[in-house]
Amino acid sequence: MKKVFKFFAALASVAAVAGGAYLVYKNFFAKEDEDFDFDDSFGDEDDMTSREYVSINITTDETEEEEAEASETEEAIDIAEDVDAE
Repeated sequence: MKKVFKFFAALASVAAVAGGAYLVYKNFFAKEDEDFDFDDSFGDEDDMTSREYVSINITTDETEEEEAEASETEEAIDIAEDVDAE
């Protein structure tokens, strides 16, 4: 068991050193350009004023199909009652 715990301790140590080295590299050596303009990536404001909004129709085709099936069933029942009455 001691060998297993030593292995996991060594693995955690190596992972911590690698993570620390990555953070040092990222923060000190690979700085991003601070002059980057974020506003250019969103497009012109003129495009935003011509935008149209679409209403969302909550009803689905399934409910319309169910209503159609229900009306067909009612018609079939009415026809069957008429046939039975004769």
